Amino acid sequence: MRLLIAALAILALPAAAHADAPPRFYGTNWDRDIAVAPDLVQDAAFRKMRATGVETVRTSFRWDLAQPAEGAAFDHSATDALVARASRRRLRVLPIVIVAPRWARASDETFAPPRSPSEYAAYLTALVRRYGRGGAFWNERPELPRIPIRAWQIWNEPHLPFQWTVAPDVNWARSYARLLKHAYRAVKDADARALVVLAGLTNDSPRYLRALYRAGVRGDFDIGAIHPFTRRPRNVLELAKRFRRVMRKHGDGRNRLWATEVGLPAARGRADSDSPLQTTDRGMARFLKKTFRLLRRSARNRNAGVTRAYWYTWASSYSGTIFDYSGLFRYRPGEPAAARPARRAYRRVAGD
Repeated sequence: MRLLIAALAILALPAAAHADAPPRFYGTNWDRDIAVAPDLVQDAAFRKMRATGVETVRTSFRWDLAQPAEGAAFDHSATDALVARASRRRLRVLPIVIVAPRWARASDETFAPPRSPSEYAAYLTALVRRYGRGGAFWNERPELPRIPIRAWQIWNEPHLPFQWTVAPDVNWARSYARLLKHAYRAVKDADARALVVLAGLTNDSPRYLRALYRAGVRGDFDIGAIHPFTRRPRNVLELAKRFRRVMRKHGDGRNRLWATEVGLPAARGRADSDSPLQTTDRGMARFLKKTFRLLRRSARNRNAGVTRAYWYTWASSYSGTIFDYSGLFRYRPGEPAAARPARRAYRRVAGD
């Protein structure tokens, strides 16, 4: 009986991180239906994250939900619940601070930038003071493991109009650079040792990064971020090298680089799409293993040097458009979450 209990305990342990991996290298994105599922469903998912080898979770902290009315106090209840859930499993959180409330947007579009960077900075300051080092949240919840949030990502993919919706005559790079400057000051004033993460930039990320440097972002971020969506793991590494080359050229060679979204959806033959960015379940699992191993090995290479990788995404519906087939789990409201082959691949690569 004792041997059986011991064996079960071993099976329940989380996958051990590879000795060559940087600290907190293994990440996942947390979004879609499961992010608003009942508490029991979310609790079970975070337990499985830990057992899979996940070390850090990237998710949205939405300003529009925290302050829907102008002048109202910030409502941190949603982010409190998420941070507590992650803390219980000793998972780090990487927030994407995003979505201005309707009253604070430059236009009526949902993903229009804030009309005033200082209003966005006020929300960001409140978050850092609540969840950062010495944050009020940790003082209120002494029973939780104290795992302060140390890095803050400023928006997501601002070069894409549906993520950063500006008028045709507005330069996206200059308008985002203005927000980033205010955000950087707000974070550092609230916690001088906290890190500011650039918004993730998708496939032609070196070109978008050059546009941001022309707009004046140098000195306003500590960590670059890429979203290299491609069918070939080697291309992920090549994009990281090109991105780093641009950073070095502009004097930011010492800045870290994270892949805050990386993935390949198992949508082939399922979604109504002719996109080349599709594969099968087995193909997604192979892509995950090869890509994470390549990025892990790159961490000490100054020419690439990706020190965190976040799979996109933890769970999705497996019904709809191609990225609905990207989850390590299939989750549909009212149904139990079901692991896909890529989940097993993640656990294996995190522990090999």
